[in-house]
Parts: sequence; C-alpha cells; structure tokens
Amino acid sequence: MQIEGSLYDGESWATDGGRTKTNWTQAPFRAHFQGFDIDGCPSQNSSIHHCYSPKYWWNRGKFWNLDSTRWREYEVVRKKYMTYNYCLDKPRYPIPPLECLS
Repeated sequence: MQIEGSLYDGESWATDGGRTKTNWTQAPFRAHFQGFDIDGCPSQNSSIHHCYSPKYWWNRGKFWNLDSTRWREYEVVRKKYMTYNYCLDKPRYPIPPLECLS
C-alpha cells in the first residue's frame, strides 16, 4: 500500500475565488507524511459491501458523528483555514456532487 498526493491547478477558481495565485517559482512542491497510520478494507471483486461491516472500527456509531467539543474544534479549523468549498460553489456546480448531498 502507498500514499499518493497530487497538485491540481485550480488557482483560477479554487483559491479565494481566484484571488490567491500559486507561486509556481516555488516548485517543485513536496509533501511529507509522517506518523501516518491507516486502516482499510480490502476490496473483493469490486464489491465494497463487506466494508460496511461493524467489525471495522470506523463503522461504529461514535466515529460517524462528532461530539459537541469536536464539532467546535472542527468549526474553528474550518473557519481559519478553509478558503473554498466546492459544495457551495453553485455557479461551478449547479447540481451538487453526490458527496455534497448528505
């Protein structure tokens, strides 16, 4: 298993509505992952239904919702660092992507 990342040039629309530009003179851009641990569910013949089993820790109820403390912490980080939310970009996505509907 490996972790990959990609850099997408969305500066014309995703960075504060295109106001913040990427400084391409700083390339190459690098990402470093450390202390990263991941659990997963192996796919079987392209079926993922077994991945919803309660035997996996992430399917337990406490991991599906944030408690009030974690929700407040999430909101602080979101307000401080999130500059674009494609779920709210109605001009670009008049029909919201499926992951935005829940």
